[in-house]
Amino acid sequence: MKIFDIPKTRFISHRGFMPLAPENSLPSFAYAGILGQWAIETDVHITKDGGIICCHNESIDQYCNSTGKISDMTLKELRGLEIIHGNRVNCFTAEERRLPIFSEYLGICKKHGSIPFIELKTDDAEYVIYNLRKCGFDDDAVVMSSTELSRLGETRRVSKNMFIHWIFADKSRLSCLSALGNAGLSWCVSDPFECDKVSVDLAHGMDLKVCLRAADSVKNLEQMKKLGLDYFPTNCMHETISGDML
Repeated sequence: MKIFDIPKTRFISHRGFMPLAPENSLPSFAYAGILGQWAIETDVHITKDGGIICCHNESIDQYCNSTGKISDMTLKELRGLEIIHGNRVNCFTAEERRLPIFSEYLGICKKHGSIPFIELKTDDAEYVIYNLRKCGFDDDAVVMSSTELSRLGETRRVSKNMFIHWIFADKSRLSCLSALGNAGLSWCVSDPFECDKVSVDLAHGMDLKVCLRAADSVKNLEQMKKLGLDYFPTNCMHETISGDML
């Protein structure tokens, strides 16, 4: 599967489609899929007993009706909790507000044809990739991302074909990322009008894909396209209802 050959605007729904549901929730993933997003992003942590949970932070304090670190809790304990914060949280049943397990997220991606765009919040890339394959995903149908270049290096050791993405990349170390191959990056730039095309062209010249921070308006999206960016993380944008590309 060539993920960059899919003919649509390459929106990455950051933590699912958050305007309609709490971040990293089953409904937020489902809405992103229904809206036809190119990719659905999530963050993964490993539980005390080897489960994989989708959650941004290492603790559940900010989201659930309890507190604690994911790595100190079992999958059963976490599955007994409910998400109580986030957009339209009261519009969903208790079952819909459970913390998603990795396989559920992957099932939603597969159902809607959206690419899993996974941020590693663990050093055990091999275990996450094992579970991806167990759920029936080919390596070249997934994106693995991290703020840590070492985790992307481990991903590449395990998989030669998986696309890797360096979040908020260090421009002085782009050659290290390029050497890993089949890779992309984002820079910590909120305003695309403050990004110079020279930097984008430099990364492209090293055979790297490029994006910035969230494309959350038509104006910013159009500027990102003018810069020649390759994909577009977003908190609120989506394909038009007709399916036409913006």
